[in-house]
Amino acid sequence: MTHLSKTTIFHTLKYLIYLLLAYDAWQYFQQDYAASRQILGAGFSYQQFVESFAITIDVTSWLVLLLCFEVETVWLPPERLRGWVSWLLHGIRVVCYFFVLSSYYGYIAKYLLFTHTAPLPVADVCELAGRGYTWLQGLDEYPPLDAASCQRLRELPLALIAGTRIVADLATLEETRFMAWVDVLYATTWLLVIAILELDVYLKERGKLKGWVLKISEIIKAVLYLGLLGGAVFWGLKGEFLDFWDSFLWLAAFVLIDLDVFGITADAEPAS
Repeated sequence: MTHLSKTTIFHTLKYLIYLLLAYDAWQYFQQDYAASRQILGAGFSYQQFVESFAITIDVTSWLVLLLCFEVETVWLPPERLRGWVSWLLHGIRVVCYFFVLSSYYGYIAKYLLFTHTAPLPVADVCELAGRGYTWLQGLDEYPPLDAASCQRLRELPLALIAGTRIVADLATLEETRFMAWVDVLYATTWLLVIAILELDVYLKERGKLKGWVLKISEIIKAVLYLGLLGGAVFWGLKGEFLDFWDSFLWLAAFVLIDLDVFGITADAEPAS
């Protein structure tokens, strides 16, 4: 019977995680598309597009970045990472970073969206039912305002999210604002992770990722990974399974990439 090597098992697990992340990207696109019909209902602009599809753009760009790191750390030896190959990989990464930063701006814009409100244009919210208005049920959740939902909102303090046709009760608005702020903090942590990983790759290619430099890098990333793990647990406790699962997969993927950067699996012995 043929025994699988530890390296084979390691990479099989890693590519399975990549496939699961691709599937998650598709689910986020469906989620963003459903929400975008409300945010983009009054018009269309690049800013509104980025705000509406922030998660999809973010996840897809990160997935391409992940594959770029895979190419650099596993698929191609250092001597091949020169000339047009190097320029191509760097060009793809620049494009991805543009979209990552654009989606980061989208997270900030979405948070700011929930900080600006206006009074309802009518005295009774039920007058807006069936007139193209929606109501805020949660982050990225805007069901139509109908006769049943307006009765639920009627006795609550309400406001209109400025620049939209979204009605929100103040308690839900505050909770949604907090969740949007968590998204901003989480995205910031990921930007720090990718910055450290880029620096690791740069230093490793020049033989400088060792000694105290290596120790500082490991400590910083350990703190950041713990923060990301805390974020995944937070989503799980909130009952947001997709966000929890996606956060866990991304954390696992980047930890595995980290192991490749340090060459920990390069000389793995066959599993007994």
